[in-house]
Amino acid sequence: MSSLTVKPNLEVNLPAELCRRYGIAPETSLRIIETRTGILLVPLTSEPMDAELASELEQWQQFSAESLDAFPYE
Repeated sequence: MSSLTVKPNLEVNLPAELCRRYGIAPETSLRIIETRTGILLVPLTSEPMDAELASELEQWQQFSAESLDAFPYE
């Protein structure tokens, strides 16, 4: 599991391994999706989603849907 620290200017640095895995390069746009359990960053690239990422997102969505009552959004 990776973690990030927000810098004083509100910037974060993504780990290089994650950038390679998800095709994120400098100036790549990211969609920010707020959920009841946190924030989801989705790279807006022209690269097709591979099967591993699609499976991971599906699992994440199932977890999120099951835990809505455990983590109420305010």
